[in-house]
Amino acid sequence: MTKSTESGISRRAFLTGAGAGALTALGLASCAQPTIVTASDVKEAKAAAEAETAAGAATDWLGEEPEIGEIGETIDVDLLICGCGMAGAVAGATAADLGLNFAIIEKGAEPAASHYDIGAIHSRFQKEANLDFDEKRWLNEWARYASFKNDQSVARTWVEHSGPTVEWLVDLYNDFLGEEVTAIVDEENDQAGGTVYFMPPECHHVEKPGVQGPEARVEHVEVLSEYMASKGVDVTYKTALVKLLHEEGKVTGAICEGPDGYIQYNAKNVIIATGGYPANPAMLKARNPIVPKCVTSLNYNQNNDGSGIKAALWAGAAMDTDPAAMIFDRGIVEPGVDAGYTDEEAGTWATGGQFNLGSQPFLKVDRLGQRICNESGNYDTICHAAACRPGGVWCQVFDVNAPDDVQRFKTQGCSANTWKRTLNGHTVDEAYDEKYISKGLMMKADTLEDLADQLGFEGDAKEQFLATIEEYNKMFDAQDDTQFGKEAYRLSAIREAPFYGAWYGGSLLTTIDGVRINKHCQAVDDNYQPIEGLYVVGTSSGSYYSGNYPVYLVGNCLGRQVTFGRYAVRHAAGDIA
Repeated sequence: MTKSTESGISRRAFLTGAGAGALTALGLASCAQPTIVTASDVKEAKAAAEAETAAGAATDWLGEEPEIGEIGETIDVDLLICGCGMAGAVAGATAADLGLNFAIIEKGAEPAASHYDIGAIHSRFQKEANLDFDEKRWLNEWARYASFKNDQSVARTWVEHSGPTVEWLVDLYNDFLGEEVTAIVDEENDQAGGTVYFMPPECHHVEKPGVQGPEARVEHVEVLSEYMASKGVDVTYKTALVKLLHEEGKVTGAICEGPDGYIQYNAKNVIIATGGYPANPAMLKARNPIVPKCVTSLNYNQNNDGSGIKAALWAGAAMDTDPAAMIFDRGIVEPGVDAGYTDEEAGTWATGGQFNLGSQPFLKVDRLGQRICNESGNYDTICHAAACRPGGVWCQVFDVNAPDDVQRFKTQGCSANTWKRTLNGHTVDEAYDEKYISKGLMMKADTLEDLADQLGFEGDAKEQFLATIEEYNKMFDAQDDTQFGKEAYRLSAIREAPFYGAWYGGSLLTTIDGVRINKHCQAVDDNYQPIEGLYVVGTSSGSYYSGNYPVYLVGNCLGRQVTFGRYAVRHAAGDIA
Protein backbone atom coordinates (compact mmCIF):
# COMPACT_ATOMS: atom_id res chain seq x y z
CA MET A 1 0.00 0.00 0.00
CA THR A 2 1.08 3.60 -0.62
CA LYS A 3 1.30 6.25 2.05
CA SER A 4 -1.36 8.95 2.45
CA THR A 5 0.30 12.26 1.52
CA GLU A 6 -2.05 14.21 3.80
CA SER A 7 -1.33 12.34 6.99
CA GLY A 8 2.17 11.06 6.46
CA ILE A 9 1.12 7.61 7.68
CA SER A 10 0.64 4.46 5.68
CA ARG A 11 -2.94 3.36 5.11
CA ARG A 12 -1.98 -0.07 6.43
CA ALA A 13 -0.70 1.45 9.67
CA PHE A 14 -3.75 3.67 9.90
CA LEU A 15 -6.20 0.87 9.30
CA THR A 16 -4.58 -1.94 11.25
CA GLY A 17 -2.26 -0.34 13.76
CA ALA A 18 -5.14 0.65 16.01
CA GLY A 19 -6.53 -2.90 15.86
CA ALA A 20 -10.07 -3.04 17.16
CA GLY A 21 -10.07 0.75 17.46
CA ALA A 22 -9.51 1.30 13.76
CA LEU A 23 -13.12 2.20 13.07
CA THR A 24 -13.14 4.74 15.88
CA ALA A 25 -9.97 6.24 14.47
CA LEU A 26 -11.76 6.74 11.19
CA GLY A 27 -14.28 8.95 12.93
CA LEU A 28 -11.50 11.15 14.37
CA ALA A 29 -9.83 11.85 11.03
CA SER A 30 -11.19 15.41 10.96
CA CYS A 31 -8.85 16.35 13.83
CA ALA A 32 -5.91 16.14 11.42
CA GLN A 33 -5.56 16.95 7.74
CA PRO A 34 -8.59 15.58 5.87
CA THR A 35 -8.24 11.98 4.68
CA ILE A 36 -10.56 10.45 2.13
CA VAL A 37 -12.05 7.26 3.59
CA THR A 38 -13.56 4.91 1.04
CA ALA A 39 -15.90 1.97 1.45
CA SER A 40 -12.95 -0.35 0.92
CA ASP A 41 -11.13 1.40 3.79
CA VAL A 42 -14.07 0.69 6.10
CA LYS A 43 -14.25 -2.89 4.92
CA GLU A 44 -10.53 -3.36 5.54
CA ALA A 45 -10.75 -1.80 8.98
CA LYS A 46 -13.65 -4.06 9.91
CA ALA A 47 -11.70 -7.06 8.71
CA ALA A 48 -8.71 -6.01 10.81
CA ALA A 49 -10.89 -5.59 13.89
CA GLU A 50 -12.57 -8.95 13.33
CA ALA A 51 -9.21 -10.64 12.77
CA GLU A 52 -7.87 -9.18 16.01
CA THR A 53 -10.96 -10.34 17.88
CA ALA A 54 -10.68 -13.81 16.37
CA ALA A 55 -6.97 -13.96 17.18
CA GLY A 56 -7.71 -13.06 20.77
CA ALA A 57 -10.39 -15.73 21.02
CA ALA A 58 -8.05 -18.26 19.47
CA THR A 59 -5.44 -17.76 22.21
CA ASP A 60 -7.68 -17.12 25.23
CA TRP A 61 -7.55 -20.82 26.06
CA LEU A 62 -3.82 -20.62 26.71
CA GLY A 63 -3.88 -17.94 29.39
CA GLU A 64 -0.87 -16.89 31.42
CA GLU A 65 1.55 -19.20 33.14
CA PRO A 66 0.37 -19.35 36.77
CA GLU A 67 2.27 -17.87 39.70
CA ILE A 68 2.75 -20.47 42.40
CA GLY A 69 2.63 -19.82 46.12
CA GLU A 70 4.21 -21.85 48.86
CA ILE A 71 5.82 -25.16 47.89
CA GLY A 72 4.99 -27.87 50.39
CA GLU A 73 7.53 -30.46 49.28
CA THR A 74 10.57 -30.67 47.00
CA ILE A 75 11.64 -33.95 45.37
CA ASP A 76 14.79 -34.54 43.33
CA VAL A 77 14.68 -37.14 40.55
CA ASP A 78 16.47 -37.78 37.29
CA LEU A 79 13.20 -38.21 35.40
CA LEU A 80 9.64 -37.03 36.02
CA ILE A 81 6.79 -38.59 34.03
CA CYS A 82 3.59 -36.54 34.06
CA GLY A 83 0.58 -38.71 33.29
CA CYS A 84 -0.06 -42.43 33.60
CA GLY A 85 -2.28 -43.28 30.67
CA MET A 86 -0.91 -45.72 28.13
CA ALA A 87 2.05 -43.59 27.02
CA GLY A 88 2.98 -42.65 30.58
CA ALA A 89 2.56 -46.20 31.88
CA VAL A 90 4.87 -47.58 29.20
CA ALA A 91 7.34 -44.78 29.93
CA GLY A 92 7.22 -45.63 33.64
CA ALA A 93 7.65 -49.35 33.05
CA THR A 94 10.63 -48.60 30.80
CA ALA A 95 12.18 -46.37 33.45
CA ALA A 96 11.64 -49.08 36.06
CA ASP A 97 13.12 -51.68 33.71
CA LEU A 98 16.22 -49.49 33.27
CA GLY A 99 16.54 -48.87 37.00
CA LEU A 100 16.22 -45.09 36.69
CA ASN A 101 15.64 -42.67 39.54
CA PHE A 102 12.20 -41.44 38.51
CA ALA A 103 8.76 -40.37 39.68
CA ILE A 104 5.43 -40.66 37.90
CA ILE A 105 2.33 -38.62 38.68
CA GLU A 106 -1.27 -39.01 37.55
CA LYS A 107 -4.12 -36.53 37.85
CA GLY A 108 -6.72 -39.28 38.27
CA ALA A 109 -7.36 -41.26 41.40
CA GLU A 110 -6.67 -44.69 39.87
CA PRO A 111 -5.19 -46.34 36.77
CA ALA A 112 -6.70 -44.99 33.58
CA ALA A 113 -8.84 -47.29 31.45
CA SER A 114 -6.81 -49.29 28.97
CA HIS A 115 -7.20 -49.48 25.24
CA TYR A 116 -6.04 -52.64 23.56
CA ASP A 117 -5.21 -52.43 19.84
CA ILE A 118 -1.52 -51.64 19.34
CA GLY A 119 -0.27 -50.74 15.88
CA ALA A 120 3.26 -51.84 14.99
CA ILE A 121 5.42 -52.88 12.05
CA HIS A 122 8.13 -55.51 11.62
CA SER A 123 7.35 -57.34 14.87
CA ARG A 124 8.22 -61.00 15.25
CA PHE A 125 4.50 -61.72 15.56
CA GLN A 126 3.87 -60.33 12.09
CA LYS A 127 6.86 -62.12 10.62
CA GLU A 128 5.86 -65.47 12.15
CA ALA A 129 2.40 -65.09 10.60
CA ASN A 130 3.78 -63.84 7.25
CA LEU A 131 1.96 -60.55 7.78
CA ASP A 132 4.82 -58.07 7.64
CA PHE A 133 4.32 -55.26 5.13
CA ASP A 134 6.08 -52.57 3.10
CA GLU A 135 7.16 -49.69 5.34
CA LYS A 136 7.55 -47.35 2.35
CA ARG A 137 3.94 -47.85 1.38
CA TRP A 138 2.88 -47.32 5.00
CA LEU A 139 4.86 -44.07 5.32
CA ASN A 140 3.28 -42.60 2.22
CA GLU A 141 -0.23 -43.70 3.15
CA TRP A 142 0.17 -42.25 6.66
CA ALA A 143 1.41 -38.95 5.21
CA ARG A 144 -1.41 -38.83 2.65
CA TYR A 145 -4.06 -39.00 5.38
CA ALA A 146 -2.60 -35.81 6.87
CA SER A 147 -2.18 -34.05 3.49
CA PHE A 148 1.57 -34.26 4.20
CA LYS A 149 1.32 -31.78 7.08
CA ASN A 150 2.94 -34.22 9.51
CA ASP A 151 6.63 -34.86 10.23
CA GLN A 152 7.92 -37.89 8.39
CA SER A 153 11.06 -38.11 10.52
CA VAL A 154 8.79 -38.61 13.55
CA ALA A 155 6.95 -41.39 11.73
CA ARG A 156 10.31 -42.97 11.02
CA THR A 157 10.77 -43.43 14.77
CA TRP A 158 7.55 -45.45 14.86
CA VAL A 159 8.63 -47.53 11.87
CA GLU A 160 11.97 -48.41 13.46
CA HIS A 161 10.84 -48.98 17.04
CA SER A 162 7.18 -50.05 17.14
CA GLY A 163 7.85 -53.74 16.44
CA PRO A 164 10.60 -54.12 19.07
CA THR A 165 8.43 -52.19 21.55
CA VAL A 166 5.51 -54.62 21.22
CA GLU A 167 7.94 -57.51 21.59
CA TRP A 168 9.38 -55.94 24.76
CA LEU A 169 5.88 -55.40 26.14
CA VAL A 170 4.80 -59.00 25.54
CA ASP A 171 8.04 -60.34 27.05
CA LEU A 172 7.58 -58.11 30.11
CA TYR A 173 4.05 -59.45 30.61
CA ASN A 174 5.19 -63.04 30.29
CA ASP A 175 7.90 -62.55 32.91
CA PHE A 176 5.92 -60.38 35.29
CA LEU A 177 2.55 -62.13 35.14
CA GLY A 178 4.03 -65.61 35.03
CA GLU A 179 1.59 -66.75 32.36
CA GLU A 180 1.65 -66.93 28.60
CA VAL A 181 0.89 -63.72 26.75
CA THR A 182 1.23 -63.19 23.02
CA ALA A 183 0.19 -60.77 20.28
CA ILE A 184 -2.40 -61.72 17.67
CA VAL A 185 -2.08 -59.66 14.49
CA ASP A 186 -5.09 -58.71 12.37
CA GLU A 187 -4.76 -59.91 8.81
CA GLU A 188 -4.77 -57.42 5.97
CA ASN A 189 -8.26 -56.52 4.84
CA ASP A 190 -8.49 -55.25 1.29
CA GLN A 191 -12.17 -54.37 1.71
CA ALA A 192 -11.53 -51.20 3.67
CA GLY A 193 -14.57 -49.33 2.41
CA GLY A 194 -15.05 -45.94 0.80
CA THR A 195 -12.48 -46.46 -1.94
CA VAL A 196 -9.46 -48.70 -2.34
CA TYR A 197 -7.51 -47.99 0.84
CA PHE A 198 -4.32 -49.62 2.08
CA MET A 199 -5.17 -51.42 5.30
CA PRO A 200 -1.93 -52.94 6.61
CA PRO A 201 -1.91 -55.77 9.17
CA GLU A 202 -0.42 -53.63 11.93
CA CYS A 203 -2.97 -54.15 14.71
CA HIS A 204 -1.61 -56.30 17.58
CA HIS A 205 -4.03 -57.69 20.16
CA VAL A 206 -1.94 -58.47 23.24
CA GLU A 207 -3.78 -61.26 25.02
CA LYS A 208 -3.65 -64.61 26.75
CA PRO A 209 -4.01 -67.42 24.20
CA GLY A 210 -6.79 -69.90 24.73
CA VAL A 211 -8.78 -67.49 26.91
CA GLN A 212 -12.10 -66.22 25.56
CA GLY A 213 -13.76 -62.83 25.89
CA PRO A 214 -12.53 -59.77 27.79
CA GLU A 215 -10.55 -61.97 30.21
CA ALA A 216 -8.08 -62.63 27.41
CA ARG A 217 -6.98 -59.00 27.37
CA VAL A 218 -4.16 -57.54 29.39
CA GLU A 219 -5.21 -54.39 31.25
CA HIS A 220 -2.12 -52.51 30.18
CA VAL A 221 -2.12 -49.48 32.46
CA GLU A 222 -3.04 -51.47 35.55
CA VAL A 223 -0.43 -54.18 34.96
CA LEU A 224 2.32 -51.70 34.05
CA SER A 225 1.55 -49.71 37.21
CA GLU A 226 1.90 -52.89 39.25
CA TYR A 227 5.19 -53.61 37.50
CA MET A 228 6.53 -50.18 38.47
CA ALA A 229 5.48 -50.80 42.06
CA SER A 230 7.32 -54.12 42.04
CA LYS A 231 10.45 -52.15 41.15
CA GLY A 232 9.93 -49.71 44.01
CA VAL A 233 8.12 -46.80 42.31
CA ASP A 234 4.43 -46.19 42.94
CA VAL A 235 2.31 -43.93 40.78
CA THR A 236 1.48 -40.75 42.69
CA TYR A 237 -2.25 -40.30 42.04
CA LYS A 238 -4.45 -37.21 42.43
CA THR A 239 -1.47 -35.09 41.43
CA ALA A 240 -1.56 -32.77 38.44
CA LEU A 241 1.10 -30.93 36.46
CA VAL A 242 0.67 -27.18 36.97
CA LYS A 243 3.71 -25.70 35.24
CA LEU A 244 7.22 -26.55 34.16
CA LEU A 245 10.38 -25.09 35.68
CA HIS A 246 12.21 -23.57 32.74
CA GLU A 247 14.70 -20.94 31.71
CA GLU A 248 16.42 -20.08 28.43
CA GLY A 249 15.14 -23.05 26.45
CA LYS A 250 15.75 -25.60 29.18
CA VAL A 251 13.34 -27.46 31.46
CA THR A 252 14.62 -28.37 34.91
CA GLY A 253 11.55 -29.85 36.55
CA ALA A 254 7.92 -29.12 37.29
CA ILE A 255 5.52 -27.88 39.92
CA CYS A 256 2.60 -30.19 40.52
CA GLU A 257 -0.42 -30.00 42.78
CA GLY A 258 -1.50 -32.86 44.99
CA PRO A 259 -4.06 -33.28 47.79
CA ASP A 260 -1.72 -31.62 50.29
CA GLY A 261 -0.55 -28.72 48.14
CA TYR A 262 2.22 -27.93 45.70
CA ILE A 263 5.15 -30.27 45.06
CA GLN A 264 8.27 -29.17 43.24
CA TYR A 265 10.05 -31.88 41.29
CA ASN A 266 13.60 -31.02 40.29
CA ALA A 267 14.40 -33.26 37.32
CA LYS A 268 16.98 -33.58 34.59
CA ASN A 269 14.22 -34.59 32.18
CA VAL A 270 10.44 -34.28 32.16
CA ILE A 271 8.11 -36.36 29.99
CA ILE A 272 4.63 -34.96 29.42
CA ALA A 273 2.05 -37.69 28.83
CA THR A 274 -1.06 -35.95 30.15
CA GLY A 275 -3.31 -36.54 27.14
CA GLY A 276 -4.97 -34.17 24.72
CA TYR A 277 -7.50 -31.41 25.31
CA PRO A 278 -10.98 -32.90 24.65
CA ALA A 279 -12.12 -31.90 28.17
CA ASN A 280 -11.25 -28.22 27.67
CA PRO A 281 -14.23 -26.59 25.88
CA ALA A 282 -12.50 -23.24 25.27
CA MET A 283 -9.41 -24.88 23.82
CA LEU A 284 -11.44 -27.37 21.81
CA LYS A 285 -13.66 -24.71 20.24
CA ALA A 286 -10.71 -22.48 19.38
CA ARG A 287 -8.36 -25.18 18.18
CA ASN A 288 -10.77 -27.66 16.62
CA PRO A 289 -14.03 -25.89 15.69
CA ILE A 290 -15.44 -28.76 13.63
CA VAL A 291 -15.80 -30.87 16.79
CA PRO A 292 -18.73 -29.02 18.41
CA LYS A 293 -20.36 -28.77 14.98
CA CYS A 294 -20.78 -32.55 14.71
CA VAL A 295 -20.14 -34.21 18.11
CA THR A 296 -22.91 -35.36 20.45
CA SER A 297 -21.12 -37.89 22.66
CA LEU A 298 -18.42 -37.72 25.33
CA ASN A 299 -16.07 -40.70 25.25
CA TYR A 300 -12.80 -39.24 26.44
CA ASN A 301 -10.90 -39.17 29.70
CA GLN A 302 -12.24 -36.08 31.45
CA ASN A 303 -8.85 -35.42 33.02
CA ASN A 304 -7.50 -34.67 29.54
CA ASP A 305 -7.91 -30.90 29.65
CA GLY A 306 -4.81 -29.81 27.76
CA SER A 307 -2.90 -28.84 30.90
CA GLY A 308 0.28 -30.60 29.81
CA ILE A 309 0.16 -29.02 26.38
CA LYS A 310 -0.29 -25.57 27.92
CA ALA A 311 2.64 -26.13 30.30
CA ALA A 312 4.87 -27.01 27.36
CA LEU A 313 3.76 -23.95 25.39
CA TRP A 314 4.49 -21.69 28.36
CA ALA A 315 7.97 -23.19 28.38
CA GLY A 316 8.52 -22.18 24.75
CA ALA A 317 7.32 -25.21 22.80
CA ALA A 318 5.48 -24.91 19.50
CA MET A 319 2.01 -26.32 18.77
CA ASP A 320 0.76 -28.08 15.65
CA THR A 321 -0.67 -25.64 13.14
CA ASP A 322 -3.67 -27.78 12.22
CA PRO A 323 -5.95 -29.68 14.60
CA ALA A 324 -6.88 -33.34 14.52
CA ALA A 325 -9.31 -35.45 16.52
CA MET A 326 -10.57 -39.00 16.77
CA ILE A 327 -14.29 -38.71 16.07
CA PHE A 328 -16.31 -41.87 15.54
CA ASP A 329 -19.83 -42.00 14.07
CA ARG A 330 -21.59 -43.46 17.12
CA GLY A 331 -23.12 -40.76 19.32
CA ILE A 332 -26.79 -41.78 19.27
CA VAL A 333 -29.29 -39.07 20.30
CA GLU A 334 -33.03 -38.52 20.40
CA PRO A 335 -34.74 -36.94 17.36
CA GLY A 336 -34.39 -33.16 17.34
CA VAL A 337 -31.12 -33.02 19.30
CA ASP A 338 -28.36 -30.96 17.70
CA ALA A 339 -24.63 -31.55 17.83
CA GLY A 340 -22.63 -29.45 20.26
CA TYR A 341 -22.40 -28.95 23.99
CA THR A 342 -25.52 -29.18 26.11
CA ASP A 343 -23.63 -27.27 28.80
CA GLU A 344 -20.40 -25.76 27.53
CA GLU A 345 -19.22 -24.55 30.93
CA ALA A 346 -19.60 -28.06 32.34
CA GLY A 347 -18.26 -29.60 29.12
CA THR A 348 -21.23 -31.93 28.66
CA TRP A 349 -22.73 -33.29 25.46
CA ALA A 350 -26.08 -34.89 24.67
CA THR A 351 -24.92 -38.40 25.50
CA GLY A 352 -22.10 -40.44 26.95
CA GLY A 353 -21.03 -43.77 25.55
CA GLN A 354 -21.19 -45.13 22.04
CA PHE A 355 -23.61 -47.20 19.99
CA ASN A 356 -21.29 -48.92 17.53
CA LEU A 357 -24.07 -49.83 15.11
CA GLY A 358 -23.69 -46.24 13.89
CA SER A 359 -20.48 -47.25 12.13
CA GLN A 360 -22.26 -49.74 9.90
CA PRO A 361 -22.70 -48.46 6.31
CA PHE A 362 -26.49 -48.25 6.22
CA LEU A 363 -28.20 -45.34 4.45
CA LYS A 364 -27.62 -42.05 6.31
CA VAL A 365 -29.53 -38.84 5.66
CA ASP A 366 -29.63 -35.30 7.05
CA ARG A 367 -32.58 -33.40 8.51
CA LEU A 368 -33.68 -32.42 5.01
CA GLY A 369 -34.06 -36.10 4.16
CA GLN A 370 -31.08 -35.98 1.80
CA ARG A 371 -28.32 -38.55 1.64
CA ILE A 372 -25.04 -36.99 2.80
CA CYS A 373 -22.10 -39.04 1.53
CA ASN A 374 -20.73 -42.52 0.90
CA GLU A 375 -21.56 -44.22 4.21
CA SER A 376 -18.75 -46.69 3.68
CA GLY A 377 -15.93 -44.27 4.46
CA ASN A 378 -13.79 -43.74 7.55
CA TYR A 379 -15.47 -43.28 10.91
CA ASP A 380 -15.13 -39.50 10.74
CA THR A 381 -16.37 -39.21 7.13
CA ILE A 382 -20.01 -38.77 8.01
CA CYS A 383 -19.12 -36.62 11.04
CA HIS A 384 -17.11 -34.13 9.01
CA ALA A 385 -19.68 -34.12 6.21
CA ALA A 386 -22.58 -33.57 8.61
CA ALA A 387 -20.82 -30.63 10.28
CA CYS A 388 -22.09 -28.38 7.49
CA ARG A 389 -25.63 -29.87 7.46
CA PRO A 390 -28.56 -28.82 9.69
CA GLY A 391 -27.88 -29.61 13.34
CA GLY A 392 -24.65 -31.46 12.53
CA VAL A 393 -26.44 -34.81 12.94
CA TRP A 394 -27.62 -37.58 10.63
CA CYS A 395 -30.18 -40.36 10.58
CA GLN A 396 -29.30 -44.02 9.95
CA VAL A 397 -32.06 -46.13 8.35
CA PHE A 398 -32.43 -49.89 7.79
CA ASP A 399 -35.04 -52.65 7.79
CA VAL A 400 -35.63 -56.01 9.45
CA ASN A 401 -32.83 -57.59 7.41
CA ALA A 402 -30.12 -55.57 9.18
CA PRO A 403 -28.62 -58.62 10.99
CA ASP A 404 -27.86 -60.28 7.65
CA ASP A 405 -26.70 -57.01 6.11
CA VAL A 406 -24.12 -56.45 8.86
CA GLN A 407 -22.56 -59.86 8.28
CA ARG A 408 -22.13 -58.98 4.59
CA PHE A 409 -20.76 -55.47 5.12
CA LYS A 410 -17.41 -56.67 6.53
CA THR A 411 -16.39 -53.47 8.32
CA GLN A 412 -13.11 -52.94 10.15
CA GLY A 413 -11.69 -52.28 13.58
CA CYS A 414 -13.98 -51.94 16.56
CA SER A 415 -17.10 -51.53 14.40
CA ALA A 416 -16.79 -55.06 13.10
CA ASN A 417 -16.53 -57.96 15.53
CA THR A 418 -18.65 -56.89 18.50
CA TRP A 419 -21.68 -55.77 16.54
CA LYS A 420 -21.50 -58.59 14.03
CA ARG A 421 -21.65 -60.97 16.99
CA THR A 422 -24.43 -58.96 18.63
CA LEU A 423 -26.69 -59.26 15.59
CA ASN A 424 -25.58 -62.69 14.40
CA GLY A 425 -28.54 -65.03 14.93
CA HIS A 426 -30.61 -62.32 16.61
CA THR A 427 -33.28 -59.91 15.44
CA VAL A 428 -32.87 -56.17 15.76
CA ASP A 429 -35.43 -56.17 18.55
CA GLU A 430 -33.66 -58.91 20.48
CA ALA A 431 -30.38 -57.05 20.25
CA TYR A 432 -31.49 -53.46 20.85
CA ASP A 433 -35.00 -53.16 22.30
CA GLU A 434 -34.01 -52.83 25.95
CA LYS A 435 -31.25 -50.24 25.54
CA TYR A 436 -32.39 -48.26 22.51
CA ILE A 437 -35.86 -48.91 21.07
CA SER A 438 -37.75 -48.87 24.37
CA LYS A 439 -35.90 -45.71 25.41
CA GLY A 440 -36.86 -43.71 22.33
CA LEU A 441 -33.38 -43.63 20.84
CA MET A 442 -34.03 -46.06 17.98
CA MET A 443 -37.37 -45.74 16.20
CA LYS A 444 -39.32 -48.75 14.94
CA ALA A 445 -42.30 -48.64 12.55
CA ASP A 446 -44.35 -50.86 10.25
CA THR A 447 -44.34 -48.28 7.45
CA LEU A 448 -41.74 -45.87 6.17
CA GLU A 449 -44.24 -43.02 6.52
CA ASP A 450 -44.68 -43.78 10.21
CA LEU A 451 -40.91 -44.10 10.63
CA ALA A 452 -40.45 -40.68 9.02
CA ASP A 453 -42.93 -39.17 11.49
CA GLN A 454 -41.23 -40.76 14.49
CA LEU A 455 -37.84 -39.50 13.30
CA GLY A 456 -39.18 -35.95 13.07
CA PHE A 457 -39.36 -35.48 9.30
CA GLU A 458 -42.11 -33.10 8.22
CA GLY A 459 -43.35 -31.50 4.99
CA ASP A 460 -40.75 -31.31 2.22
CA ALA A 461 -38.18 -33.09 4.39
CA LYS A 462 -40.52 -36.06 4.80
CA GLU A 463 -41.14 -36.24 1.06
CA GLN A 464 -37.41 -36.07 0.41
CA PHE A 465 -36.73 -38.75 3.05
CA LEU A 466 -39.13 -41.17 1.35
CA ALA A 467 -37.79 -40.30 -2.11
CA THR A 468 -34.21 -40.87 -0.94
CA ILE A 469 -35.11 -44.35 0.31
CA GLU A 470 -36.86 -45.15 -2.96
CA GLU A 471 -33.80 -44.07 -4.96
CA TYR A 472 -31.50 -46.00 -2.62
CA ASN A 473 -33.56 -49.16 -3.13
CA LYS A 474 -33.21 -48.77 -6.91
CA MET A 475 -29.43 -48.54 -6.55
CA PHE A 476 -29.49 -51.68 -4.42
CA ASP A 477 -31.49 -53.49 -7.13
CA ALA A 478 -28.96 -52.40 -9.74
CA GLN A 479 -26.04 -53.11 -7.36
CA ASP A 480 -24.62 -49.76 -8.38
CA ASP A 481 -24.37 -46.64 -6.20
CA THR A 482 -24.58 -44.07 -8.97
CA GLN A 483 -24.73 -41.20 -6.44
CA PHE A 484 -21.65 -41.59 -4.19
CA GLY A 485 -19.95 -44.79 -5.34
CA LYS A 486 -20.42 -47.06 -2.35
CA GLU A 487 -19.33 -50.68 -2.86
CA ALA A 488 -22.20 -52.88 -4.05
CA TYR A 489 -21.77 -55.38 -1.20
CA ARG A 490 -22.42 -52.55 1.27
CA LEU A 491 -25.74 -51.49 -0.24
CA SER A 492 -28.90 -52.71 1.48
CA ALA A 493 -32.59 -52.67 0.65
CA ILE A 494 -35.07 -50.84 2.91
CA ARG A 495 -38.33 -52.57 1.97
CA GLU A 496 -39.31 -55.16 4.55
CA ALA A 497 -41.02 -54.15 7.80
CA PRO A 498 -40.36 -53.44 10.54
CA PHE A 499 -38.24 -50.43 9.66
CA TYR A 500 -35.72 -48.79 11.99
CA GLY A 501 -34.02 -45.43 12.25
CA ALA A 502 -31.86 -43.52 14.71
CA TRP A 503 -30.16 -40.12 14.89
CA TYR A 504 -26.44 -39.80 15.51
CA GLY A 505 -23.68 -37.29 15.98
CA GLY A 506 -19.98 -37.85 16.39
CA SER A 507 -18.44 -39.57 19.39
CA LEU A 508 -15.31 -37.71 20.52
CA LEU A 509 -12.57 -40.05 21.73
CA THR A 510 -9.68 -37.63 21.97
CA THR A 511 -7.75 -34.89 20.27
CA ILE A 512 -4.56 -35.99 18.52
CA ASP A 513 -2.79 -32.74 17.65
CA GLY A 514 -0.43 -31.28 20.21
CA VAL A 515 3.07 -30.08 21.02
CA ARG A 516 5.43 -30.36 18.10
CA ILE A 517 8.22 -32.89 18.59
CA ASN A 518 11.27 -34.11 16.71
CA LYS A 519 12.19 -37.71 15.95
CA HIS A 520 13.50 -38.15 19.52
CA CYS A 521 10.14 -37.08 21.03
CA GLN A 522 11.72 -33.85 22.30
CA ALA A 523 9.49 -30.78 22.32
CA VAL A 524 10.69 -28.22 19.78
CA ASP A 525 10.28 -24.46 19.56
CA ASP A 526 9.16 -22.40 16.57
CA ASN A 527 12.64 -22.78 15.06
CA TYR A 528 12.52 -26.58 15.40
CA GLN A 529 15.13 -26.46 18.13
CA PRO A 530 14.70 -29.02 20.93
CA ILE A 531 13.85 -27.75 24.39
CA GLU A 532 16.43 -29.37 26.60
CA GLY A 533 14.97 -31.65 29.24
CA LEU A 534 11.43 -31.80 27.77
CA TYR A 535 9.81 -34.75 26.01
CA VAL A 536 6.16 -35.00 24.97
CA VAL A 537 4.43 -38.26 24.08
CA GLY A 538 0.96 -39.72 23.59
CA THR A 539 -1.93 -37.47 22.65
CA SER A 540 -0.17 -34.48 24.23
CA SER A 541 2.28 -34.66 21.34
CA GLY A 542 1.89 -33.47 17.79
CA SER A 543 3.81 -33.72 14.49
CA TYR A 544 2.14 -37.05 13.69
CA TYR A 545 -1.47 -36.46 12.59
CA SER A 546 -3.29 -33.60 10.90
CA GLY A 547 -6.98 -33.10 10.18
CA ASN A 548 -8.10 -36.64 10.94
CA TYR A 549 -7.19 -40.02 12.38
CA PRO A 550 -6.02 -42.61 9.80
CA VAL A 551 -8.54 -45.19 10.96
CA TYR A 552 -7.52 -47.86 8.44
CA LEU A 553 -4.09 -47.92 10.07
CA VAL A 554 -5.81 -49.84 12.84
CA GLY A 555 -4.35 -49.42 16.32
CA ASN A 556 -1.96 -46.68 15.24
CA CYS A 557 -2.91 -44.18 17.97
CA LEU A 558 -2.12 -46.65 20.75
CA GLY A 559 0.88 -47.86 18.78
CA ARG A 560 2.25 -44.33 18.77
CA GLN A 561 1.68 -43.99 22.53
CA VAL A 562 3.40 -47.27 23.35
CA THR A 563 6.34 -46.76 21.01
CA PHE A 564 7.04 -43.13 21.85
CA GLY A 565 6.48 -43.58 25.59
CA ARG A 566 9.27 -46.15 25.67
CA TYR A 567 11.49 -44.34 23.18
CA ALA A 568 11.43 -41.02 25.08
CA VAL A 569 12.67 -42.66 28.28
CA ARG A 570 15.41 -44.55 26.50
CA HIS A 571 16.58 -41.40 24.73
CA ALA A 572 16.53 -39.34 27.92
CA ALA A 573 18.51 -42.06 29.70
CA GLY A 574 21.09 -42.29 26.94
CA ASP A 575 20.01 -45.87 26.23
CA ILE A 576 19.41 -45.01 22.58
CA ALA A 577 21.14 -42.58 20.25
